Amino acid sequence: MATQTPKTRVFAGVTLIDTPLVQASLDYARQNNDAMSFNHVYRSWVFGAILASKVPRFASINREIHAVSCILHDLAWDHTSVFSTADKRFEVDGANAAREFLNRAAPHFTPGEVQLVWDSIALHTTTSIARHKENEVALCNMGISVDFTGTAFPGGLITQEEYDAVVEALPRLEFKESVKKLLCGLCVHKPETTYDNFLRNIGERFVEGYTVGPSLADFLT
Repeated sequence: MATQTPKTRVFAGVTLIDTPLVQASLDYARQNNDAMSFNHVYRSWVFGAILASKVPRFASINREIHAVSCILHDLAWDHTSVFSTADKRFEVDGANAAREFLNRAAPHFTPGEVQLVWDSIALHTTTSIARHKENEVALCNMGISVDFTGTAFPGGLITQEEYDAVVEALPRLEFKESVKKLLCGLCVHKPETTYDNFLRNIGERFVEGYTVGPSLADFLT
């Protein structure tokens, strides 16, 4: 029996996969993110789709896995989120929330496919690892990176026209200051989850009174 080609739609000039699961993921992200965060995750997906159309490595990715990973990747970066825990990095909380959602909403996903989504979200801020994982994991990280770097993303892969079209469709809504506030909130309210990752830099630079606990360096002195 031939495999049915997934339905697609064009958004901001970009062809996107359009399955019931993708739509359900968009609805779930909209319900559980503020407008700024929702636009960010949506833009990250679209930017990833642009990259996938240009980079041969990504020609045969599972576009549904990539879409869901991007759309659900920031469910827990607000410390007040229902998915946020006191003892886990926000990326892990988000990955766990996405896995629970998929266990309900994606019966067609194999355990391995669910794991790819989990890995994509858990590693989305860890470029030095994500870029060497499966293509779906790497592309999720890259599309998210584009939303922070814009046309400065390496390789000239995102044109100004492409970037402007996506941002026009999904405005940034004070993105920089809003992200700074969210990340500082993690440093204030769950600092133990920030010591061994990029959030430590955020805390040390922007959060008054932020201090870190023992590190490996303390055991080597």
